Amino acid sequence: MRLPDGFLPQLVAIDLDDTLLPHDGVVPGRVAEAVARVQELGIMVVAATGRSMSTTLPVCRAAGMTDWAVCSNGALLAQIDPDEIVETIAFDPTDLLMTIRDRVPEGMYAVEDVHGLFRTNQAFTHSALAEGIREVPFEELLHEPAIRVVVRSDSHQETGLGPVAAELGLHSVVFGVADVAWLDIGPQGVSKATMLARLCDRLGIDPALTLTIGDSMNDIAMLQWAGVGVLMGHAVDEMRQYADVIAGREPGYAVADVLDAIGA
Repeated sequence: MRLPDGFLPQLVAIDLDDTLLPHDGVVPGRVAEAVARVQELGIMVVAATGRSMSTTLPVCRAAGMTDWAVCSNGALLAQIDPDEIVETIAFDPTDLLMTIRDRVPEGMYAVEDVHGLFRTNQAFTHSALAEGIREVPFEELLHEPAIRVVVRSDSHQETGLGPVAAELGLHSVVFGVADVAWLDIGPQGVSKATMLARLCDRLGIDPALTLTIGDSMNDIAMLQWAGVGVLMGHAVDEMRQYADVIAGREPGYAVADVLDAIGA
C-alpha cells in the first residue's frame, strides 16, 4: 500500500477493535514491531478508541505505545506511562437517562464517569468496554457527571434503538451503534477527532501532519479531520468516501502495512 508521496506524519492515531486488534484480541507481534519503528522515527503513535481507559491501556502497552490514548470516543484523554487521566469532557446524564427510560423501561443502562469507571442498572458483561463494571440501582446512575451513557435493549433487536434516538433528537450525541439494540451516547459535539485536535494543540502538532486509521462509523470524524485518513479494507463501502487511503482487510496486519509505509 502507498501513502501520499512525501507525507510524513508527526502523529498517528489508530482505532483498536477490528483495526489494530484482530478478533482474538491479541496484538500481533508484527504490529508491535511496526509501532516501535515508527516511534523511533520520532512519530507519536496513539490509540483512538471507544473503549474505556481500563481496557485501552493494556492494549496500548502490548502494542508498544508509550504516550497517549484517546478513550471513550473522545471523551477521555489518558497518558499511558504512568496511567493518568489528563482530560475528560463530561455532561449531566440525568435528563437523558430519565427520558430514554420512559421509552425503554426494560433497558440496560450503563454510565461511565469521569474516572473511567462504569456503573450499570443490570448485570452487564462487555470485555472490550470496561473492566470492573459495578451494578447499582438505576437512581445511582443519575446526577453524577458522565462521559458516556450506553443503552441496550434486547426487546428492540428487530426494530433497533435508532427510532428512539431520532425521536429524542440525539443524532449529534450517538457516536456508535454496535448492534441494532445498542446506543453509545457521549457529550454533544465530542468525537475521537475533537480530542485528537485538543491533543495536537497540547503538543503543538499541525493536524495536517496527522494520520488516522479506523474502520467504523465512530471513526468517520477522525478520518475526515486527519491530514491522511486511512480506512480498513473490510469497512462497509459507504465509509470509503471519508478516507484518503484504503488499507488491507486484515485487522492488525493491515495496520502494520500502513505503518511500514511511513517513511519508506
